[in-house]
Amino acid sequence: MIGNKLLADSLPLIGAGLGDKLGVKILVGGNQACTDGRTYIQIPEFDITSKAQKDAVLGYMAHEAAHIKFNSFKGINTNNFNGKPVLHSLWNIIEDLRIENAMIDSMIGTRKWMDQIWINRKADGTRPPVTNEDNPITVLCDYMLFTCRVTYREQQYLAEYLEAAEEAFIEVLGWKLQMKLDALIHPKLGEIKTSRQAFNLANAIFDLIENHEPDEDEPDNSDEADSSDDTSSDTNSCDSDTNSSTETDDDGSCSNQTSTSNNGDVTPNGESDTHSQSSASDTSESADSTKHKAAIEQLKSLTSDNDAFDDMSSFVDSLAIMPQTEQTSLNVPTVTSVSKHLIDDDSANGLLSRVKCSSNQLTNKMQAVVEEEMRTKRRTAKSGKRLNSRVLHRVKSGDQRLFTRKTEKAEIDTIVEISLDNSGSMDGYLINVAKEAQLSLALALDKLNNVSITASAFPLDHSNHGVYELKRESDSVKSLARNLSTLTASGYNTPSGTAMMHSLKTVLSSKRDRKVIMMITDGSPDCNEAVPLANLVRKAERSGIIVIGIAVGSIANYKECFYEFFNHAIFIQDIADLKKEMFSVTRKILTES
Repeated sequence: MIGNKLLADSLPLIGAGLGDKLGVKILVGGNQACTDGRTYIQIPEFDITSKAQKDAVLGYMAHEAAHIKFNSFKGINTNNFNGKPVLHSLWNIIEDLRIENAMIDSMIGTRKWMDQIWINRKADGTRPPVTNEDNPITVLCDYMLFTCRVTYREQQYLAEYLEAAEEAFIEVLGWKLQMKLDALIHPKLGEIKTSRQAFNLANAIFDLIENHEPDEDEPDNSDEADSSDDTSSDTNSCDSDTNSSTETDDDGSCSNQTSTSNNGDVTPNGESDTHSQSSASDTSESADSTKHKAAIEQLKSLTSDNDAFDDMSSFVDSLAIMPQTEQTSLNVPTVTSVSKHLIDDDSANGLLSRVKCSSNQLTNKMQAVVEEEMRTKRRTAKSGKRLNSRVLHRVKSGDQRLFTRKTEKAEIDTIVEISLDNSGSMDGYLINVAKEAQLSLALALDKLNNVSITASAFPLDHSNHGVYELKRESDSVKSLARNLSTLTASGYNTPSGTAMMHSLKTVLSSKRDRKVIMMITDGSPDCNEAVPLANLVRKAERSGIIVIGIAVGSIANYKECFYEFFNHAIFIQDIADLKKEMFSVTRKILTES
Protein backbone atom coordinates (compact mmCIF):
# COMPACT_ATOMS: atom_id res chain seq x y z
CA MET A 1 0.00 0.00 0.00
CA ILE A 2 1.28 3.47 -0.87
CA GLY A 3 2.67 5.36 2.11
CA ASN A 4 1.45 8.92 2.46
CA LYS A 5 4.96 10.36 2.68
CA LEU A 6 3.97 13.06 0.23
CA LEU A 7 1.15 14.12 2.49
CA ALA A 8 3.34 13.92 5.58
CA ASP A 9 5.98 16.19 4.04
CA SER A 10 3.73 18.73 2.32
CA LEU A 11 2.25 21.51 4.42
CA PRO A 12 -0.19 22.60 1.68
CA LEU A 13 -1.65 19.10 1.55
CA ILE A 14 -1.60 18.79 5.34
CA GLY A 15 -3.40 22.11 5.66
CA ALA A 16 -5.96 21.26 3.00
CA GLY A 17 -6.72 17.86 4.51
CA LEU A 18 -7.00 19.22 8.04
CA GLY A 19 -9.03 22.17 6.82
CA ASP A 20 -11.51 19.86 5.13
CA LYS A 21 -11.97 17.88 8.33
CA LEU A 22 -12.41 20.98 10.45
CA GLY A 23 -14.33 23.12 7.99
CA VAL A 24 -11.66 25.84 8.02
CA LYS A 25 -9.59 27.37 5.22
CA ILE A 26 -5.88 26.72 5.84
CA LEU A 27 -3.46 28.45 3.47
CA VAL A 28 0.26 27.84 3.12
CA GLY A 29 2.54 30.63 1.98
CA GLY A 30 3.87 34.03 2.88
CA ASN A 31 6.54 34.81 5.46
CA GLN A 32 4.67 34.47 8.75
CA ALA A 33 2.03 32.40 10.46
CA CYS A 34 -1.19 34.33 11.06
CA THR A 35 -4.96 34.08 11.22
CA ASP A 36 -7.87 36.47 11.16
CA GLY A 37 -9.51 34.33 13.83
CA ARG A 38 -12.69 34.05 11.79
CA THR A 39 -12.21 32.64 8.28
CA TYR A 40 -8.68 31.44 7.52
CA ILE A 41 -5.29 30.37 8.85
CA GLN A 42 -2.04 31.01 7.00
CA ILE A 43 1.35 29.44 7.64
CA PRO A 44 4.65 29.57 5.74
CA GLU A 45 5.78 26.46 3.91
CA PHE A 46 8.43 25.41 6.41
CA ASP A 47 11.03 22.80 5.60
CA ILE A 48 9.90 20.28 8.21
CA THR A 49 12.70 17.91 9.20
CA SER A 50 11.18 15.91 12.05
CA LYS A 51 7.90 14.43 13.20
CA ALA A 52 8.02 16.62 16.33
CA GLN A 53 8.19 19.74 14.15
CA LYS A 54 5.37 18.51 11.93
CA ASP A 55 3.12 17.70 14.90
CA ALA A 56 3.75 21.10 16.48
CA VAL A 57 2.84 22.88 13.24
CA LEU A 58 -0.28 20.70 13.03
CA GLY A 59 -0.95 21.68 16.63
CA TYR A 60 -0.80 25.36 15.70
CA MET A 61 -3.18 24.75 12.79
CA ALA A 62 -5.57 22.81 15.03
CA HIS A 63 -5.43 25.46 17.76
CA GLU A 64 -6.17 28.34 15.42
CA ALA A 65 -8.80 26.32 13.57
CA ALA A 66 -10.50 25.72 16.92
CA HIS A 67 -10.89 29.47 17.41
CA ILE A 68 -12.77 29.60 14.12
CA LYS A 69 -14.66 26.33 14.50
CA PHE A 70 -15.86 27.04 18.03
CA ASN A 71 -16.79 30.69 17.56
CA SER A 72 -14.29 32.73 19.49
CA PHE A 73 -15.61 36.26 20.07
CA LYS A 74 -19.22 35.11 19.68
CA GLY A 75 -21.34 37.23 22.01
CA ILE A 76 -18.41 39.51 22.87
CA ASN A 77 -17.96 43.17 22.05
CA THR A 78 -14.24 43.39 21.26
CA ASN A 79 -14.30 47.05 22.26
CA ASN A 80 -14.43 45.75 25.83
CA PHE A 81 -10.73 44.91 25.51
CA ASN A 82 -9.61 48.38 24.38
CA GLY A 83 -7.20 49.85 26.90
CA LYS A 84 -7.49 46.77 29.13
CA PRO A 85 -4.55 44.49 28.33
CA VAL A 86 -4.96 42.54 31.58
CA LEU A 87 -8.58 41.70 30.73
CA HIS A 88 -7.68 40.77 27.15
CA SER A 89 -4.79 38.56 28.32
CA LEU A 90 -6.94 36.71 30.84
CA TRP A 91 -9.62 36.09 28.24
CA ASN A 92 -7.02 34.77 25.77
CA ILE A 93 -5.83 32.20 28.31
CA ILE A 94 -9.28 31.00 29.36
CA GLU A 95 -10.55 30.95 25.77
CA ASP A 96 -7.54 28.91 24.64
CA LEU A 97 -8.41 26.34 27.29
CA ARG A 98 -12.04 26.25 26.12
CA ILE A 99 -11.39 25.88 22.41
CA GLU A 100 -8.61 23.30 22.81
CA ASN A 101 -10.78 21.09 25.01
CA ALA A 102 -13.63 21.47 22.50
CA MET A 103 -11.30 20.55 19.63
CA ILE A 104 -10.06 17.45 21.46
CA ASP A 105 -13.66 16.37 22.10
CA SER A 106 -14.41 16.86 18.40
CA MET A 107 -11.20 15.31 17.00
CA ILE A 108 -9.21 13.48 19.65
CA GLY A 109 -6.08 13.18 17.52
CA THR A 110 -5.50 16.92 17.80
CA ARG A 111 -4.54 16.51 21.48
CA LYS A 112 -1.18 15.02 20.51
CA TRP A 113 -0.50 17.81 18.03
CA MET A 114 -1.38 20.65 20.39
CA ASP A 115 0.58 19.01 23.21
CA GLN A 116 3.61 18.81 20.94
CA ILE A 117 3.78 22.61 20.83
CA TRP A 118 4.60 22.69 24.54
CA ILE A 119 6.74 19.57 24.51
CA ASN A 120 8.96 21.17 21.86
CA ARG A 121 9.09 24.54 23.61
CA LYS A 122 10.07 22.92 26.89
CA ALA A 123 12.70 20.74 25.22
CA ASP A 124 14.35 23.49 23.18
CA GLY A 125 14.25 26.04 25.99
CA THR A 126 12.34 28.67 24.01
CA ARG A 127 9.73 28.94 26.78
CA PRO A 128 11.42 29.34 30.20
CA PRO A 129 9.37 29.35 33.44
CA VAL A 130 8.42 32.72 34.93
CA THR A 131 10.45 34.20 37.80
CA ASN A 132 9.83 36.94 40.36
CA GLU A 133 12.00 39.21 38.19
CA ASP A 134 9.33 39.24 35.45
CA ASN A 135 6.75 42.02 35.22
CA PRO A 136 3.45 41.59 37.12
CA ILE A 137 1.26 40.88 34.06
CA THR A 138 3.59 38.05 33.01
CA VAL A 139 3.51 36.62 36.54
CA LEU A 140 -0.30 36.83 36.72
CA CYS A 141 -0.81 35.35 33.25
CA ASP A 142 1.70 32.54 33.67
CA TYR A 143 -0.06 31.50 36.87
CA MET A 144 -3.41 31.50 35.05
CA LEU A 145 -1.97 29.86 31.94
CA PHE A 146 -0.39 26.89 33.67
CA THR A 147 -3.25 26.48 36.11
CA CYS A 148 -5.42 26.03 33.02
CA ARG A 149 -2.99 23.76 31.19
CA VAL A 150 -1.88 21.51 34.03
CA THR A 151 -5.15 21.24 35.95
CA TYR A 152 -7.78 21.58 33.24
CA ARG A 153 -5.96 20.51 30.03
CA GLU A 154 -4.15 17.65 31.77
CA GLN A 155 -0.70 18.68 30.53
CA GLN A 156 1.09 17.30 33.56
CA TYR A 157 4.53 17.64 31.97
CA LEU A 158 4.11 21.41 32.53
CA ALA A 159 3.81 21.03 36.33
CA GLU A 160 7.20 22.63 36.93
CA TYR A 161 5.97 25.72 35.08
CA LEU A 162 2.96 25.93 37.38
CA GLU A 163 5.16 25.55 40.47
CA ALA A 164 7.44 28.35 39.28
CA ALA A 165 4.44 30.55 38.47
CA GLU A 166 2.92 29.96 41.93
CA GLU A 167 6.15 30.92 43.68
CA ALA A 168 6.53 34.04 41.54
CA PHE A 169 2.87 35.01 42.10
CA ILE A 170 3.18 34.84 45.89
CA GLU A 171 6.46 36.75 45.79
CA VAL A 172 5.29 39.48 43.42
CA LEU A 173 1.54 39.80 44.05
CA GLY A 174 1.03 38.23 47.47
CA TRP A 175 -0.56 35.09 48.85
CA LYS A 176 -3.87 36.70 49.76
CA LEU A 177 -4.56 37.68 46.14
CA GLN A 178 -3.62 34.13 45.12
CA MET A 179 -6.12 32.68 47.61
CA LYS A 180 -8.88 34.97 46.35
CA LEU A 181 -8.02 34.13 42.73
CA ASP A 182 -8.04 30.37 43.35
CA ALA A 183 -11.39 30.59 45.12
CA LEU A 184 -12.81 32.42 42.11
CA ILE A 185 -11.47 30.34 39.22
CA HIS A 186 -11.41 26.71 40.34
CA PRO A 187 -15.19 26.25 40.57
CA LYS A 188 -15.59 27.70 37.05
CA LEU A 189 -12.64 26.82 34.80
CA GLY A 190 -13.79 23.27 34.15
CA GLU A 191 -17.29 24.43 33.18
CA ILE A 192 -16.48 27.04 30.50
CA LYS A 193 -18.46 26.15 27.35
CA THR A 194 -18.78 29.43 25.44
CA SER A 195 -16.61 32.37 24.55
CA ARG A 196 -18.97 34.60 26.53
CA GLN A 197 -18.49 32.49 29.67
CA ALA A 198 -14.73 32.76 29.21
CA PHE A 199 -15.08 36.54 28.99
CA ASN A 200 -17.28 36.68 32.07
CA LEU A 201 -14.71 34.79 34.14
CA ALA A 202 -11.87 36.93 32.80
CA ASN A 203 -13.88 40.03 33.69
CA ALA A 204 -14.50 38.70 37.21
CA ILE A 205 -10.74 38.18 37.68
CA PHE A 206 -10.10 41.66 36.31
CA ASP A 207 -12.58 43.14 38.82
CA LEU A 208 -10.95 41.13 41.62
CA ILE A 209 -7.60 42.72 40.84
CA GLU A 210 -9.12 46.18 40.40
CA ASN A 211 -10.83 45.99 43.81
CA HIS A 212 -8.02 44.28 45.68
CA GLU A 213 -6.58 46.52 48.40
CA PRO A 214 -2.82 46.01 48.45
CA ASP A 215 -2.56 46.81 52.18
CA GLU A 216 -4.56 43.64 52.84
CA ASP A 217 -1.41 41.77 51.91
CA GLU A 218 0.26 42.88 55.11
CA PRO A 219 0.52 40.03 57.62
CA ASP A 220 -2.54 39.50 59.79
CA ASN A 221 -1.53 40.79 63.28
CA SER A 222 -4.33 39.08 65.18
CA ASP A 223 -2.13 36.17 66.19
CA GLU A 224 0.59 38.59 67.29
CA ALA A 225 -1.89 40.45 69.42
CA ASP A 226 -3.04 37.24 71.11
CA SER A 227 0.54 36.29 71.78
CA SER A 228 1.25 39.74 73.25
CA ASP A 229 -1.69 39.48 75.64
CA ASP A 230 -0.50 36.10 76.85
CA THR A 231 2.99 37.44 77.38
CA SER A 232 1.68 40.41 79.30
CA SER A 233 -0.33 38.13 81.56
CA ASP A 234 2.69 35.97 82.23
CA THR A 235 4.81 38.99 83.00
CA ASN A 236 2.34 40.33 85.56
CA SER A 237 2.02 37.01 87.36
CA CYS A 238 3.98 36.35 90.46
CA ASP A 239 5.12 32.92 89.29
CA SER A 240 8.84 32.48 89.09
CA ASP A 241 10.76 30.46 86.51
CA THR A 242 14.23 29.11 86.38
CA ASN A 243 15.63 32.13 84.54
CA SER A 244 13.99 34.89 86.61
CA SER A 245 13.93 36.03 90.25
CA THR A 246 10.90 37.85 91.44
CA GLU A 247 10.83 40.67 94.00
CA THR A 248 7.83 42.37 95.52
CA ASP A 249 7.67 46.15 95.20
CA ASP A 250 6.32 48.38 97.88
CA ASP A 251 3.01 48.70 96.04
CA GLY A 252 2.70 44.92 96.00
CA SER A 253 3.36 44.51 92.25
CA CYS A 254 5.76 41.98 90.88
CA SER A 255 8.91 42.83 88.97
CA ASN A 256 11.20 40.50 87.09
CA GLN A 257 14.92 40.61 87.14
CA THR A 258 15.96 38.73 84.01
CA SER A 259 19.25 36.94 84.14
CA THR A 260 21.39 35.96 81.19
CA SER A 261 20.40 32.66 79.65
CA ASN A 262 21.00 30.55 76.58
CA ASN A 263 17.52 31.39 75.30
CA GLY A 264 18.13 35.09 74.75
CA ASP A 265 21.08 37.36 75.40
CA VAL A 266 20.51 40.79 76.79
CA THR A 267 21.47 43.57 74.43
CA PRO A 268 23.31 46.64 75.64
CA ASN A 269 20.12 48.69 75.64
CA GLY A 270 18.33 46.04 77.64
CA GLU A 271 16.27 44.64 74.71
CA SER A 272 16.44 40.96 73.87
CA ASP A 273 17.48 39.49 70.50
CA THR A 274 13.99 38.02 70.22
CA HIS A 275 12.57 41.52 70.00
CA SER A 276 15.24 42.48 67.47
CA GLN A 277 14.32 39.53 65.28
CA SER A 278 10.65 40.50 65.48
CA SER A 279 11.51 44.01 64.36
CA ALA A 280 13.52 42.68 61.43
CA SER A 281 10.60 40.45 60.47
CA ASP A 282 8.21 43.38 60.60
CA THR A 283 10.54 45.38 58.37
CA SER A 284 10.72 42.52 55.85
CA GLU A 285 6.95 42.07 55.88
CA SER A 286 6.50 45.78 55.38
CA ALA A 287 8.85 45.66 52.41
CA ASP A 288 6.89 42.72 50.93
CA SER A 289 3.65 44.63 51.40
CA THR A 290 5.10 47.64 49.63
CA LYS A 291 6.31 45.45 46.77
CA HIS A 292 2.92 43.74 46.42
CA LYS A 293 1.19 47.10 46.44
CA ALA A 294 3.48 48.45 43.71
CA ALA A 295 2.99 45.35 41.53
CA ILE A 296 -0.80 45.43 41.81
CA GLU A 297 -0.86 49.16 41.13
CA GLN A 298 1.23 48.48 38.03
CA LEU A 299 -1.34 45.91 36.86
CA LYS A 300 -4.13 48.41 37.40
CA SER A 301 -2.30 51.13 35.48
CA LEU A 302 -1.73 49.12 32.28
CA THR A 303 -3.71 50.61 29.39
CA SER A 304 -1.63 49.86 26.29
CA ASP A 305 -2.84 46.98 24.12
CA ASN A 306 0.83 46.24 23.40
CA ASP A 307 1.12 44.99 26.99
CA ALA A 308 -1.35 42.14 26.39
CA PHE A 309 -0.06 38.62 27.02
CA ASP A 310 -0.58 36.10 24.19
CA ASP A 311 1.58 33.01 24.56
CA MET A 312 0.47 31.48 21.26
CA SER A 313 1.90 34.52 19.50
CA SER A 314 5.20 33.74 21.20
CA PHE A 315 5.05 30.23 19.77
CA VAL A 316 4.34 31.62 16.31
CA ASP A 317 7.44 33.80 16.67
CA SER A 318 9.44 30.70 17.54
CA LEU A 319 8.35 29.10 14.24
CA ALA A 320 10.50 31.68 12.49
CA ILE A 321 13.61 29.65 13.38
CA MET A 322 12.38 26.84 11.13
CA PRO A 323 13.79 27.19 7.60
CA GLN A 324 11.31 27.78 4.81
CA THR A 325 11.43 25.88 1.55
CA GLU A 326 13.02 27.62 -1.38
CA GLN A 327 10.31 26.34 -3.69
CA THR A 328 7.42 28.54 -4.69
CA SER A 329 4.57 27.77 -2.33
CA LEU A 330 1.32 26.53 -3.82
CA ASN A 331 -1.93 25.92 -2.03
CA VAL A 332 -4.55 23.32 -2.73
CA PRO A 333 -7.05 25.36 -4.77
CA THR A 334 -10.67 26.06 -4.08
CA VAL A 335 -12.91 23.35 -5.52
CA THR A 336 -16.06 24.49 -7.31
CA SER A 337 -18.96 22.62 -8.89
CA VAL A 338 -19.97 23.63 -12.41
CA SER A 339 -23.03 25.82 -12.76
CA LYS A 340 -25.92 23.43 -13.27
CA HIS A 341 -27.88 25.93 -15.31
CA LEU A 342 -25.08 25.89 -17.91
CA ILE A 343 -25.33 22.14 -18.53
CA ASP A 344 -26.31 21.35 -22.11
CA ASP A 345 -27.84 17.86 -22.25
CA ASP A 346 -27.74 17.75 -26.05
CA SER A 347 -24.03 18.57 -26.04
CA ALA A 348 -23.42 15.96 -23.32
CA ASN A 349 -25.27 13.26 -25.25
CA GLY A 350 -23.39 14.14 -28.42
CA LEU A 351 -20.08 13.87 -26.57
CA LEU A 352 -21.06 10.46 -25.19
CA SER A 353 -21.99 9.22 -28.67
CA ARG A 354 -18.70 10.37 -30.19
CA VAL A 355 -16.50 8.60 -27.64
CA LYS A 356 -18.55 5.43 -27.20
CA CYS A 357 -16.73 3.46 -29.89
CA SER A 358 -13.20 4.53 -28.89
CA SER A 359 -14.06 3.95 -25.24
CA ASN A 360 -15.14 0.37 -25.93
CA GLN A 361 -11.92 -0.30 -27.81
CA LEU A 362 -9.92 1.14 -24.91
CA THR A 363 -11.82 -1.07 -22.49
CA ASN A 364 -11.03 -4.16 -24.54
CA LYS A 365 -7.32 -3.34 -24.65
CA MET A 366 -7.19 -2.63 -20.95
CA GLN A 367 -9.17 -5.73 -20.08
CA ALA A 368 -6.76 -7.87 -22.09
CA VAL A 369 -3.83 -6.46 -20.15
CA VAL A 370 -5.62 -7.04 -16.87
CA GLU A 371 -6.50 -10.64 -17.70
CA GLU A 372 -2.93 -11.36 -18.74
CA GLU A 373 -1.56 -9.93 -15.52
CA MET A 374 -4.18 -11.62 -13.36
CA ARG A 375 -3.52 -15.05 -14.89
CA THR A 376 -1.52 -17.29 -12.57
CA LYS A 377 1.89 -18.01 -14.05
CA ARG A 378 4.43 -20.68 -13.26
CA ARG A 379 8.19 -20.32 -13.03
CA THR A 380 11.10 -22.50 -12.02
CA ALA A 381 12.98 -21.89 -8.79
CA LYS A 382 15.82 -23.34 -6.75
CA SER A 383 13.47 -24.55 -4.04
CA GLY A 384 9.88 -25.61 -3.75
CA LYS A 385 7.52 -28.52 -3.12
CA ARG A 386 7.06 -29.73 -6.70
CA LEU A 387 9.76 -30.77 -9.17
CA ASN A 388 9.44 -29.72 -12.79
CA SER A 389 10.15 -32.92 -14.71
CA ARG A 390 10.80 -31.03 -17.92
CA VAL A 391 13.93 -29.34 -16.60
CA LEU A 392 15.64 -32.24 -14.81
CA HIS A 393 18.38 -32.14 -17.45
CA ARG A 394 19.64 -28.97 -15.78
CA VAL A 395 21.19 -31.12 -13.06
CA LYS A 396 24.03 -32.05 -15.43
CA SER A 397 24.99 -28.43 -15.90
CA GLY A 398 24.68 -27.56 -12.20
CA ASP A 399 21.54 -25.46 -12.70
CA GLN A 400 19.50 -25.82 -9.49
CA ARG A 401 16.28 -24.31 -10.86
CA LEU A 402 14.32 -27.55 -10.77
CA PHE A 403 11.13 -26.66 -8.84
CA THR A 404 7.85 -25.18 -10.02
CA ARG A 405 6.41 -22.15 -8.31
CA LYS A 406 3.28 -20.12 -8.98
CA THR A 407 3.60 -16.37 -9.25
CA GLU A 408 1.27 -14.25 -7.20
CA LYS A 409 -1.68 -12.74 -9.02
CA ALA A 410 -1.57 -9.02 -9.65
CA GLU A 411 -4.24 -7.18 -7.70
CA ILE A 412 -6.13 -4.17 -9.00
CA ASP A 413 -7.27 -1.58 -6.50
CA THR A 414 -6.81 1.74 -8.25
CA ILE A 415 -8.02 5.32 -8.29
CA VAL A 416 -7.40 7.36 -11.43
CA GLU A 417 -7.76 11.15 -11.29
CA ILE A 418 -8.03 12.75 -14.75
CA SER A 419 -7.31 16.48 -14.78
CA LEU A 420 -8.24 18.65 -17.79
CA ASP A 421 -6.67 21.96 -18.87
CA ASN A 422 -9.46 24.55 -19.29
CA SER A 423 -7.18 27.50 -20.08
CA GLY A 424 -7.60 29.87 -23.01
CA SER A 425 -4.75 28.27 -24.94
CA MET A 426 -6.92 25.13 -25.22
CA ASP A 427 -9.73 27.00 -26.99
CA GLY A 428 -11.28 25.50 -30.12
CA TYR A 429 -10.17 22.13 -31.43
CA LEU A 430 -7.90 21.26 -28.48
CA ILE A 431 -10.58 21.54 -25.80
CA ASN A 432 -12.83 19.23 -27.79
CA VAL A 433 -10.05 16.64 -28.16
CA ALA A 434 -9.27 16.98 -24.43
CA LYS A 435 -12.92 16.52 -23.44
CA GLU A 436 -13.25 13.43 -25.61
CA ALA A 437 -10.01 12.00 -24.20
CA GLN A 438 -11.07 12.57 -20.60
CA LEU A 439 -14.53 11.08 -21.09
CA SER A 440 -13.25 8.15 -23.15
CA LEU A 441 -10.69 7.27 -20.47
CA ALA A 442 -13.28 7.58 -17.72
CA LEU A 443 -15.77 5.32 -19.52
CA ALA A 444 -13.14 2.69 -20.29
CA LEU A 445 -11.62 2.60 -16.79
CA ASP A 446 -15.01 2.67 -15.11
CA LYS A 447 -15.87 -0.71 -16.66
CA LEU A 448 -12.93 -2.40 -14.94
CA ASN A 449 -13.44 -3.98 -11.53
CA ASN A 450 -11.88 -2.24 -8.52
CA VAL A 451 -11.04 0.94 -10.42
CA SER A 452 -12.45 4.32 -9.32
CA ILE A 453 -12.46 7.45 -11.45
CA THR A 454 -12.37 11.12 -10.47
CA ALA A 455 -12.17 14.06 -12.85
CA SER A 456 -11.46 17.78 -12.62
CA ALA A 457 -10.74 20.80 -14.81
CA PHE A 458 -8.57 23.88 -14.25
CA PRO A 459 -8.73 26.82 -13.93
CA LEU A 460 -12.18 28.20 -13.31
CA ASP A 461 -13.53 30.34 -16.11
CA HIS A 462 -11.83 33.78 -16.10
CA SER A 463 -9.93 32.85 -12.92
CA ASN A 464 -6.24 32.51 -12.12
CA HIS A 465 -6.83 29.63 -9.74
CA GLY A 466 -9.53 27.24 -8.70
CA VAL A 467 -10.60 23.83 -9.93
CA TYR A 468 -13.89 22.46 -11.19
CA GLU A 469 -14.83 19.14 -9.62
CA LEU A 470 -16.30 17.23 -12.57
CA LYS A 471 -16.62 13.76 -11.06
CA ARG A 472 -16.20 12.30 -7.59
CA GLU A 473 -15.57 8.62 -6.94
CA SER A 474 -19.25 8.03 -6.19
CA ASP A 475 -20.57 9.91 -9.25
CA SER A 476 -21.59 8.29 -12.52
CA VAL A 477 -19.59 8.80 -15.70
CA LYS A 478 -22.72 10.22 -17.32
CA SER A 479 -22.54 13.11 -14.85
CA LEU A 480 -19.01 13.79 -16.13
CA ALA A 481 -20.33 14.17 -19.69
CA ARG A 482 -22.96 16.65 -18.49
CA ASN A 483 -20.40 18.68 -16.55
CA LEU A 484 -17.98 18.71 -19.48
CA SER A 485 -20.66 20.37 -21.61
CA THR A 486 -20.18 23.57 -19.58
CA LEU A 487 -16.44 24.00 -20.23
CA THR A 488 -15.39 26.55 -22.84
CA ALA A 489 -11.58 26.87 -22.36
CA SER A 490 -11.98 30.41 -21.07
CA GLY A 491 -9.52 30.37 -18.17
CA TYR A 492 -7.08 33.27 -18.25
CA ASN A 493 -4.09 31.28 -16.99
CA THR A 494 -2.69 27.75 -16.80
CA PRO A 495 -2.08 26.98 -13.09
CA SER A 496 -0.92 23.40 -13.69
CA GLY A 497 1.03 23.17 -10.43
CA THR A 498 -1.95 24.30 -8.38
CA ALA A 499 -4.16 21.82 -10.25
CA MET A 500 -1.65 19.05 -9.46
CA MET A 501 -2.03 19.92 -5.77
CA HIS A 502 -5.76 19.28 -6.08
CA SER A 503 -5.20 15.99 -7.90
CA LEU A 504 -2.72 14.82 -5.26
CA LYS A 505 -5.14 15.64 -2.48
CA THR A 506 -7.88 13.74 -4.34
CA VAL A 507 -5.95 10.51 -4.78
CA LEU A 508 -4.40 10.64 -1.32
CA SER A 509 -7.82 10.91 0.27
CA SER A 510 -9.00 7.77 -1.53
CA LYS A 511 -8.84 4.36 0.15
CA ARG A 512 -7.68 2.75 -3.09
CA ASP A 513 -4.19 1.28 -2.90
CA ARG A 514 -2.81 2.25 -6.32
CA LYS A 515 -3.02 5.94 -7.14
CA VAL A 516 -2.78 7.42 -10.64
CA ILE A 517 -2.99 10.99 -11.92
CA MET A 518 -3.42 11.89 -15.59
CA MET A 519 -3.21 15.51 -16.73
CA ILE A 520 -4.48 16.45 -20.19
CA THR A 521 -2.90 19.74 -21.27
CA ASP A 522 -1.22 21.57 -24.10
CA GLY A 523 1.93 21.62 -21.97
CA SER A 524 2.38 25.31 -21.20
CA PRO A 525 1.98 26.04 -17.48
CA ASP A 526 2.28 29.55 -16.06
CA CYS A 527 5.86 30.63 -15.40
CA ASN A 528 5.39 30.66 -11.62
CA GLU A 529 3.73 27.22 -11.78
CA ALA A 530 6.34 25.41 -13.88
CA VAL A 531 8.91 24.64 -11.17
CA PRO A 532 6.28 23.68 -8.55
CA LEU A 533 4.60 21.37 -11.10
CA ALA A 534 7.87 19.55 -11.87
CA ASN A 535 8.73 19.28 -8.16
CA LEU A 536 5.29 17.94 -7.25
CA VAL A 537 5.40 15.31 -9.99
CA ARG A 538 8.83 14.09 -8.81
CA LYS A 539 7.73 14.03 -5.18
CA ALA A 540 4.54 12.16 -6.08
CA GLU A 541 6.49 9.54 -8.00
CA ARG A 542 8.89 9.05 -5.10
CA SER A 543 5.82 8.41 -2.95
CA GLY A 544 4.56 5.69 -5.31
CA ILE A 545 1.95 7.76 -7.16
CA ILE A 546 1.88 7.30 -10.94
CA VAL A 547 1.68 10.57 -12.90
CA ILE A 548 1.11 10.59 -16.66
CA GLY A 549 0.96 13.67 -18.85
CA ILE A 550 -1.32 13.54 -21.91
CA ALA A 551 -0.15 16.23 -24.31
CA VAL A 552 -2.53 17.58 -26.95
CA GLY A 553 -1.69 19.77 -29.91
CA SER A 554 1.59 21.22 -31.11
CA ILE A 555 3.52 20.30 -27.96
CA ALA A 556 4.13 16.99 -29.76
CA ASN A 557 6.73 18.89 -31.77
CA TYR A 558 8.60 19.82 -28.58
CA LYS A 559 8.42 16.61 -26.59
CA GLU A 560 11.58 17.40 -24.62
CA CYS A 561 9.78 20.42 -23.13
CA PHE A 562 6.87 18.27 -21.98
CA TYR A 563 9.20 15.69 -20.47
CA GLU A 564 10.59 18.43 -18.20
CA PHE A 565 7.33 18.10 -16.27
CA PHE A 566 6.23 14.50 -16.86
CA ASN A 567 8.51 11.47 -16.86
CA HIS A 568 5.65 9.41 -18.32
CA ALA A 569 3.84 11.04 -21.22
CA ILE A 570 1.80 10.33 -24.35
CA PHE A 571 1.11 12.71 -27.23
CA ILE A 572 -2.19 12.82 -29.12
CA GLN A 573 -3.80 14.88 -31.84
CA ASP A 574 -7.20 13.20 -31.72
CA ILE A 575 -9.17 10.46 -29.97
CA ALA A 576 -7.78 7.81 -32.34
CA ASP A 577 -4.25 8.58 -31.13
CA LEU A 578 -5.41 8.14 -27.56
CA LYS A 579 -6.53 4.58 -28.28
CA LYS A 580 -3.12 3.68 -29.70
CA GLU A 581 -0.99 5.48 -27.12
CA MET A 582 -2.91 4.28 -24.08
CA PHE A 583 -2.01 0.68 -24.73
CA SER A 584 1.62 1.47 -23.89
CA VAL A 585 0.78 2.83 -20.44
CA THR A 586 -2.18 0.63 -19.45
CA ARG A 587 0.00 -1.93 -17.66
CA LYS A 588 1.70 0.86 -15.69
CA ILE A 589 -1.64 2.36 -14.72
CA LEU A 590 -3.33 -0.80 -13.57
CA THR A 591 -0.91 -3.51 -12.54
CA GLU A 592 2.78 -2.64 -12.72
CA SER A 593 4.53 -2.57 -9.36
